[in-house]
Amino acid sequence: MTPTVENRRDFLRLALAVSASASLLGRAPAAAAQAAALRTTQIRDGLVMIESDPANVLLLATPAGGVLVDSGAPEQGAALAKLVAEQLAGAPLAAIFNTHWHLDHTGGNDVFGKTGTKIVAHENTRLWMSTEYYVDWQDTTYEPRSADALPTDTFFASDPQPRSIDLGGERIEYGHLREAHTDGDIYVLFRERNVLAAGGAVGGGNYPIIDYATGGWIGGLIDANKKLLDLANDKTLIVGHAGAVQTRAQLVAQHEMLKTMRERVEGLMRKGKSAAEMIAGGVTRDFDGRYGTDGALFIRNVYEGLWWAGRLTNSL
Repeated sequence: MTPTVENRRDFLRLALAVSASASLLGRAPAAAAQAAALRTTQIRDGLVMIESDPANVLLLATPAGGVLVDSGAPEQGAALAKLVAEQLAGAPLAAIFNTHWHLDHTGGNDVFGKTGTKIVAHENTRLWMSTEYYVDWQDTTYEPRSADALPTDTFFASDPQPRSIDLGGERIEYGHLREAHTDGDIYVLFRERNVLAAGGAVGGGNYPIIDYATGGWIGGLIDANKKLLDLANDKTLIVGHAGAVQTRAQLVAQHEMLKTMRERVEGLMRKGKSAAEMIAGGVTRDFDGRYGTDGALFIRNVYEGLWWAGRLTNSL
């Protein structure tokens, strides 16, 4: 494809933003090192999964332009922008989707936002990013993000019908996953390519994180997994928070694990057990081989999330 004048301008704006970002941060050598750490995998028909530490990014590259799902960690923003510009070869970046507010998924927004790229997210994600708040399970206070980093195209309701954007005649669908990993989670479905980006609602082979401090809880995560399963079929590729691409069968297994763990934790809470007692008793032991060794964080956040969600108030 021969780039148009407008596309060349988009490319130049992105290149200037990359250069300015590296210069302002004094991190040109660090950015080069981060670029080497960004691993690309062509997963299906112009869709590239960009694996980084600690979160996945998904790029659709077409002659009409590109769409990015999440923007990685802040320290990788300039390197990611450089990689995206190379992949698009002068075509414009039409939009970025933020699957939720977490910094490892929105950290590159500042770089792309400087070019005027549309950033799509749930309104709750924009609200978390625009205020100061304390996340107790991380013992971290998050400061408001810059104006460049904030989503510019948001929605409120958990609509029964998906929303969509059009890229060169191709429909890209997205919708809310209510009170799951956070209260602002969204999915992005590339229906023609049968690829589903699920953000933090899918752990990617590890226990999913439940950020109860910003509206997540295990009941909502179970519902979100069911919604994702309804969108998928046996050939769907699912891109989660991190790690390798997942299949629908793997998402079925995560859904069943979550339902089992909710039942166990609620049962032990009714018996007066603390999260520490559950962890010491090995409540996740039969799932640890599949979902990693961080079952302790998972249980603590399931436990706290159940209290915060108020789902046990009348029974304890």
